[in-house]
Amino acid sequence: MRISVSIILTVLAGSTLAVIPENVEEFTLSNGIPVITRTIDNNDIEGLSLFLIGGSRALTEETQGLERFALECAMMGSGEYPGPVWRELMDKTQAEWTSSFNYDFSRYHLRCVKDDLSVLLSAFGDCLLNPEFSSQAVEQVRESFIQDLQEKYYSPDSWIWFVANDAFMPGHTYRNVPDGIEETVAGFTIDEAKVMLDERIRSGNILITHAGPTDSEELKEMLEDAFGDIPEGGQEYEPVEIFFVPFDTVVVQHRQIPTAYAVVKFNAPPQGHEDLLPFRAALTAVDDLLWQVLRTDNALTYATFSGTSSYQQNWGYMYVSSPQPVLACSLMAGVLADAIENPMDADVVRGTIEKSRTLESMRAASKDTQCWMMGSFEISTGDWRNAYTVFNDIEDLTPEDLRDVLDKWVGNGGWGIIADTTAIPAEQLQPWSLH
Repeated sequence: MRISVSIILTVLAGSTLAVIPENVEEFTLSNGIPVITRTIDNNDIEGLSLFLIGGSRALTEETQGLERFALECAMMGSGEYPGPVWRELMDKTQAEWTSSFNYDFSRYHLRCVKDDLSVLLSAFGDCLLNPEFSSQAVEQVRESFIQDLQEKYYSPDSWIWFVANDAFMPGHTYRNVPDGIEETVAGFTIDEAKVMLDERIRSGNILITHAGPTDSEELKEMLEDAFGDIPEGGQEYEPVEIFFVPFDTVVVQHRQIPTAYAVVKFNAPPQGHEDLLPFRAALTAVDDLLWQVLRTDNALTYATFSGTSSYQQNWGYMYVSSPQPVLACSLMAGVLADAIENPMDADVVRGTIEKSRTLESMRAASKDTQCWMMGSFEISTGDWRNAYTVFNDIEDLTPEDLRDVLDKWVGNGGWGIIADTTAIPAEQLQPWSLH
């Protein structure tokens, strides 16, 4: 049987070791920005993440994508580091900036050598507080965004997840897409981007995490110089509401394509909940079973998998692409229904856990992952330590534990399907029960 690396990496996302490290310190900048730093001096590479808390809750239907747009435009250059100077600094330092914008927060992560950390943080802070916003740079960002959104739409493999959202989370906070939609991104103005930055770049909205050789005292001085002028204040948001799916539902999108794509989403334990570990482990085992049933036994697909999200409110999911979606979806639902009804084979469960442990240890070397772990768990659960302690009991999981947690949490499913409805009548693409 097959184990999907990408899915197992999600199983224990943020759980790298089940022991709280001793070399972690917390402090607060003068304006109230909290910092969590883990000293790791195995080499000269630094990792630092800035989290902007809010995600979908900071957006409306009309402003979907505006935070991302404003931040990416700001990162094109600033008053002290205009575009050409900023790009020269990047070329000179060979620093790596990565960004992500999800339902709970926006995140910028910096990877650089220790000697360059101070100047790069100074430039980063100036971009946030004094962005250049040249019209050429703004339009460059807009064009890139729209192209990216169009590519997602025209790729059914990417767009199927948004079709499933229409079925699973209508009216939910997470329906405000942090990446934006083409209609909103096309109309954003520089003034709107400036207002968004003014509202969001506040100390109460920010969390900084660090993993690298710079000690806490030196780091605090650098961060104070770079971000100490960020104004105090910020927004307070209500907790993300739970998902409510009153009955199995399906949203079908017609496209003239030879292969159909299907995703079903269903409730899962929220981040930090004691049931999340066994639920993730169960869906990782289901991932193997899907491949066995749909690919090995029935030759219906080259791609099927299952997993769980990592947000304040989570969902489980199963995916398949197949030229025979009716049979493939029916079998996929049957695999999960059987896992809910009957304990899985003990050897399958044990193999899932052991392979997860191996990949978990491999992730421990990444400072990027360390920064993400501490930040995401601090934001989602209120304590970064949960990244290390919430998964302590992995060895004790039994097949019965996995069955019980699936039975407890899996409710009605929200199905998204992209298919050629001239070849496969839409009335055949009805939602399949997961129980």
